[in-house]
Order: sequence, then structure tokens, then C-alpha cells
Amino acid sequence: MAKLKFIDLFAGLGGFHIGLERLGHKCVYACEIDKHLNEIYRSNFKTNYVDHDIIKADLKKIKKLNYDLLCAGFPCQPFSKAGTQSGFDHKIAGSMFSYIMKFVQAHKPKYLMLENVPNLYNHNKGKTYGFMKNQLEEEGYYVEEDQISPIQFGIPQTRLRLYILAIKKNGKNDQPMIKWPKLQNNMKDRKPTTNLKKYFIKNPYRPRILSKEKKLLLKYWEDFLKRIPKNETLYNPLWIAEFGATYPFEEEAPRKFSLKKLQKYKGTLGVSLKNKSKEEIFDELLPPYATYSRSRNESIEESYEFPEWKKIFIKRNRDFYKRNKKWIDPWLKKYKFNKLQMFKEPTHRKFEWNCFGEKYTLKDKVISFRGSGVRVKRMNAAPTLIHAAVTQLPYIPMLDRYLSIEECLKIQGFKEKRIINTMKSRGWERAFKAIGNAVNADVVEKISETFLNKKLDKDLYRILPRYQNLRLF
Repeated sequence: MAKLKFIDLFAGLGGFHIGLERLGHKCVYACEIDKHLNEIYRSNFKTNYVDHDIIKADLKKIKKLNYDLLCAGFPCQPFSKAGTQSGFDHKIAGSMFSYIMKFVQAHKPKYLMLENVPNLYNHNKGKTYGFMKNQLEEEGYYVEEDQISPIQFGIPQTRLRLYILAIKKNGKNDQPMIKWPKLQNNMKDRKPTTNLKKYFIKNPYRPRILSKEKKLLLKYWEDFLKRIPKNETLYNPLWIAEFGATYPFEEEAPRKFSLKKLQKYKGTLGVSLKNKSKEEIFDELLPPYATYSRSRNESIEESYEFPEWKKIFIKRNRDFYKRNKKWIDPWLKKYKFNKLQMFKEPTHRKFEWNCFGEKYTLKDKVISFRGSGVRVKRMNAAPTLIHAAVTQLPYIPMLDRYLSIEECLKIQGFKEKRIINTMKSRGWERAFKAIGNAVNADVVEKISETFLNKKLDKDLYRILPRYQNLRLF
């Protein structure tokens, strides 16, 4: 494999840098606007040139570096389902692709490797990515894209990302071939092919311990799981706010009804709405997802009806409760009115069991406390590491702690001691934000092994159909 020179835009923690460096390629320029990450990058990689603001980049000076490959994990917030999905309208991040294009137009590098969230492909009904791809094709590039997760390479993390590869054509009739790495397994395969336990370390640096409140919450849910009869299948997602609730949802949302009519029903966990004010009902006694309010693009009439998926979730949870009322009611009685009012918090009333076919217990699972509820997964993989909050770190009951900084780094492909030592000294909040935003270095290495290797044996790579639709997992 020929050794190439590359630049690292929106460099972050350096996932592209690490993955390509392992294969012998050399970084000649990097850019990262976050002051903290820029400092870390300078500390870990002694590159010739580390810039701060891509908008102020000296394109003429960078062109003299004569690089072969442009890498960019450009900002995902405008396209992520977890964000605003404002796309190019995002005040800052939405315009960042245009700066990548300035590099492309000024330097015409032979190869491009870009990374973003999978929702970029479908954002604005495909028009956003279609525009991006068209821009690259107009500059003379052949472009392919694919959705890839680390778990497909035997790395225990379910972090699906969109990877975009491009090769500069030598002429209009040139048809370059992009080689993609072979995938070891399918993400929906319920037979574990990876094991998170292999990434556990003894005596991690300043491990984070679960709060007493959350430990008590897991104790309640463990008791719930133990009570499930052998012939019953746990519904997912479980919304216990619907246990005993009778408020209307199938034809019209609660906001459509008069106060007098609403007072005839029951709300969260079967609480009576009788003699309650409108403010009490919508602020306290109905689940947040039932206090449906009009979005920017909806008419007043549309705001009075739940989306179909929500109707299905509500109905199935109420049916689950009716079938299992005999054992659920004693469980609710035991915990519903405890001193901590544990189930008053909406996210504590949601439970996602992603371990179908396994014994109902939390002891050998991976747990995340998310906005969507308490999420339980198998030990074969960590959920997607995100930068939003340290509280959403995966918790490991068998270790009685969250995953450590070192473990999270290794899952994200950062095994080098210099990276680990630097991050350990940065504190949890900063370290986890950097790790959650990073491009997975192992995935970059795997993709680059085939993408940049002209002499690779055909058995070691796969070819995607030209202009294919993305594979769905």
C-alpha cells in the first residue's frame, strides 16, 4: 500500500488520524475549532500544522502540502435525529460542508473520506445528501456511501455511521472502483459475535459510580422482571405511565377534549383526573408524550391527533397491563408511593428491553439511562457512545460502575497509551464529550485498508453496486 499524505478537518479527538497513522499514512494538516480538543490534538499528534478555524484556513498555503486524501468528520448536529435536523439552515454547523467543498475545489485531492450520522442520507427526504453528492460529482469525483457500525467488525459498539468515499476521476470516461471492507456480522444478529467483557479493565482511573437513586430504580425494575410469568413476553418499549390510564388517544389527543370531559378519565399510572384543573392535568397528571402540542409544520387540526406509532405504543402497553394486572398492581403498590417518588420522573417510567430470548434480569446486562427511558442491552456490545451527558454512559451492573474513560476510548478505537493518558487527566465531562463525538479509529482503519489499497486481493473486500440504495440493517 502506497503511503499517502492526508489532512484531518473537524479533527476532534483524531479518529481519522489514528486509523490512518496505523497504516503508515502521514497527517500534514489538521483543523479543530474546539479549544479543548485542539489542545488535546496538539498534545497527541506532533503534526506540522494544526489550525483552529476552518473558515480562516489559508488554502494557498495548505495546497503546497500536496496531500492525497481529505478526511472530515464534519458536524452532525444539523442532520442527527437527536438534534434539530435543521440541515444547512443550522447557523454554524450547517455551512461546514461548504468549507469542505472549498478545500476540494482549491486542491482537488485524489481521495475523500467523510463521516456523519446515518440520518444525513435521509434528511429532508434525501435532498440534503443528494445535494452534497452532486456537488462532489460536479467536481469530477466518483462517490459511494455506506452505513457501517463497529460491531460489524467485531468491535462491541452499536454506532451506525454514514461513511462517504470518493475518488477523483482522471477524465469523464474514467470509472474508478471503490473497495469496501468485508463485514463480519450483521447488527441484527441476536447471536453474540462480540463480547464487551474483553474491553473491561481492572482498577480504572476514577470510575463513576451509580447514584443511590438510580440504584434503587434498578432494584425496582429487577423486581418487575422477576415477576413476569413464563408465558408472557415483555413489551418493548414499556411505558408504565399507561398502566391504569384511560385518557383518550385513538381518535383525538387529550388537548382536543374539554376539561369537563377529561375529568372523567384516568391519567399517569391510573391517577384520577376528577376535579383537577387543566394545568394540573397537562403539567402533572398526563405523560409528557400525551400532552401533544402543535409543531411548527402542523395545522391546529393535526395537533389534535397522535401519530400512528404513538397510538400503537399506548394501546399495546395498556393491553399488556390488562393481561398482567394481577402481578403488576402489587408491584406498583410496593413502589409507586415510596418516599423518593421514584416513578414521578417520566424517564424512569419508560423501560426498553433489548434482550429478547434471555433471562429477565439486569445482572449480566448493559444499562443506559436515556431520555427514552432505562435501556437494557446484551453484554455483546455497548450502546452508541454519545457526547450529550455523562449520565448516559453505559452502566455495567456486574462491575457496579459505569464504563471508564479507558474502556470508552478502547471501544472507540483509541488504544494508544498516549491518547489514554492524555484523556485520563481531562476530567469526565470533557473526556466523555470528546469520546462521544469522535470518529471510531478502528472503523477508519478497516475502511482505509481496502479503500486505499490498489493491490488488495479481491477476497478481502466487497464492491457495492453503483448508485445503490443503502443497505438496511
